[in-house]
Amino acid sequence: MPSPNLAVTHVAAAQNQKEVTINDAVDALDNAMNRALSLSMADANVTLTSTQANRNGLVVLTGTLTAARVLTLPANHRRLAIRNATGGGQEVRAKYAGSGAEVIIVPGATVLVQGNGSDLFGVGGGAGALNDLTDVAAGAAVASDVLQFDGALWGAAGVGIFQRALLPFRGALVRRTTNFSVSTTGAYVAVPWQSAVYDIGAIWDAGQPTRLTVPAGVTKVRLTGNIEWQTSPTSQLVEIRMNGGAVIGGGSFITRGDSGYSNQMRNIASAVLPVVAGDWFELTVFVSASGELRGMERTWFALEVVETVDAADPPADFAFAKAGTPAASEVLLRTVVARRSRLKVALAGSQGTAGVAATAETDLDVQRNGTSIGTIRFVASASTAVFIAASETVLEPGDLLEVIAPASPDATLADIAITLAGTLVI
Repeated sequence: MPSPNLAVTHVAAAQNQKEVTINDAVDALDNAMNRALSLSMADANVTLTSTQANRNGLVVLTGTLTAARVLTLPANHRRLAIRNATGGGQEVRAKYAGSGAEVIIVPGATVLVQGNGSDLFGVGGGAGALNDLTDVAAGAAVASDVLQFDGALWGAAGVGIFQRALLPFRGALVRRTTNFSVSTTGAYVAVPWQSAVYDIGAIWDAGQPTRLTVPAGVTKVRLTGNIEWQTSPTSQLVEIRMNGGAVIGGGSFITRGDSGYSNQMRNIASAVLPVVAGDWFELTVFVSASGELRGMERTWFALEVVETVDAADPPADFAFAKAGTPAASEVLLRTVVARRSRLKVALAGSQGTAGVAATAETDLDVQRNGTSIGTIRFVASASTAVFIAASETVLEPGDLLEVIAPASPDATLADIAITLAGTLVI
């Protein structure tokens, strides 16, 4: 009788020439552990014979597949290595006949499987590439990318700080040009500023001269200030205050008993502070006796924007225009992508207009490397474009981005101007 799983012939009682059976059994075990079988799937499901499954340690699947295929194993207990060396980029599902557990073998992967005749399990391997892992989405990764975890999946995040797009500087520096007398004692007095050395982002308003106000889209700021006393109070507190009150990280210092000194200077800085649009900051002094600030280069207040809402996705827009009416299948935009960029679902943020509205609904085709990824639509009698894209598209350096006019262009749609809103992927 044979062995229960590999069907290796046993030595019979009182058998003559036992060496023949024993040698055959040794050969069968040797092959079961070590021999490789190359098996073409011929773009179809395949069922392994008992001999194929039991007399080989590795089954290499070849051929070109146009769809996922099934490899059915004989229903016995067997550990077997299976390699998906097929072309066409399709997975192979290894299983037993019936509805038991199966093992998915992605292209290029080699998996060690073990089963009980009903359910088949992967013992090791299974990833031909990093993005074959179930918790990794790295299909768009390029050389030098690192992975970043978003709470659910690991995905390509560029090479971090070494290729981050630098945000253009935003901030304000304001100063006194004349002396300012601090006559109120026992209360915070905000220093009113008289001119802006620079103000990038409309942060200072002469109508509210004490304040530096956070503009829309800013999420973190840092503040610094300096004052010089013309006549110094003996006791003083200098503090950066937010929205009229103290703030953790705002920075302050107190000095007592500075008699005998004039033209004292104080410098103060805050931590990086989280903010929302409309928050405002003042540089304040609290004195026990009157004093006077000098209106010179050493009395100033500054706000620096450290982070903005779009810091993670700086803009990378693609704009084009067409004077007159587009011709049939005319290429309206043709550009090679230089930096890794993202076009969002529904091409969100994109804008489009026409000088002359379309008579009938007209669609412009947005293509990446010749494949449609979205639509720019002008509905009948409308001069404003509607943008359609079912999914997000990441454009890699070297990708060709095109917008193609319809083969049967509208007779009136003319003088169009479009900007596809993209963002850098960093």
